[in-house]
Formats: sequence, C-alpha cells, structure tokens
Amino acid sequence: MEKKDKHIGIMGGTFDPVHNAHLALAKQAYKQFNLDEVWMLPNGNPPHKKDTRQADVLHRINMVNLAIQDIPYLKLCDMECTSQIYHYTYETMQILNKQYPDTRFYFVMGADSLFDFDDWKEPGIISQECVLLAAARDHCSREEIQNRILELQERYGADIRILNTPNMDIASGDIREDISRREDISDVLPTAVEEYIRCHGLYQNV
Repeated sequence: MEKKDKHIGIMGGTFDPVHNAHLALAKQAYKQFNLDEVWMLPNGNPPHKKDTRQADVLHRINMVNLAIQDIPYLKLCDMECTSQIYHYTYETMQILNKQYPDTRFYFVMGADSLFDFDDWKEPGIISQECVLLAAARDHCSREEIQNRILELQERYGADIRILNTPNMDIASGDIREDISRREDISDVLPTAVEEYIRCHGLYQNV
C-alpha cells in the first residue's frame, strides 16, 4: 500500500441534526485509527434519502460547525453542499484524492451499509479510493460483519476495517420528533446545537 503523509477520516451524513453519537463515532475513528483529522461531510442531497424532508443545508452546516467548534481535529467539509441534484460517494472520494494526493482517506460507514454496498453507485471505485471503516453495531454480530468484509474484499479488493462503535442509541429522526413534541433533548445534542435549533425554530412540525 502506498505510503501517505496524512490520514483523514471522512464522516458523511445528513446531520439533521448532528448529535452526540455522531461526535462520539468521529472521536472513536480518530483515536482508533490514529487519524490526523476527521472531516464531517454534510450531504446536501443524499440519493438514499430522496423522500425525506430535511432542514436547509445551511442550517445543517451551521449546526455541524457549532458541534465541532471545541474539537480541534474535527473539521467541516462542505464539498457536497451544492446545487447538484445528487452526490455520490465514489465521485466525492475521487475529487478528494485528486485535491489531496498526499492523504489517505478513511470513509466511515455503518455496518448495515456493508450489506447493501453492492447497490451503491460504483462500489469498486469507492473501494480503490479509500479505506472503509465499518461502524459495528450490537444488532450485527462480529461474525456476520467479518464474513461480509471477506466477501467485499474478494469482490472489490476493498480495505475494510471494523470501527468500534460507542453504545449510544441516538437517531436524528427520533430527535426531530422529540423536538416537535417539545420534549427534552439536552442529553443527546451539544448545547450549542440545541440552542441553535431553538433559536431558529427548526423541526417544530415534523
């Protein structure tokens, strides 16, 4: 494997809103794989969420910036926040590798995504453009994940490594519903993000 000077994690997501489990996972990737930084990559218009209503992308960018403002190794990458209809991971990783030829990128994905990875756009290209970090969850056994990794390594030559996932059962959809019901969400969001949501009246009618 070609030696690279920098090692950067890429953590994509709608971040609608960004929450404590997102941050915990980014921190775990940074520590476990000795990364230089982890870039949070808000998806402007993700193809797998065509029918879901999201907060405006500028709000989501602002919330990510607030969430990571005191964590120096977490950075915002806004390259997918454009007017393009859809952004695909293979294109994003190709662009990043051209822009940063001295960097090895590590793409964080849920373990669930391993099992539908064949349905992603150009999985073979993705596999050549970055190391895949599969975030293991309790509902997927290690044996199932390891067997799936072996399949994808054989099929695509992918470099896939298991990312130990903090046991935090938090979902953005649940947070949006809790906000609409005026329930307390202070334990699942960074304080600055909660204040931003309240200030801008986000997710009041989910």
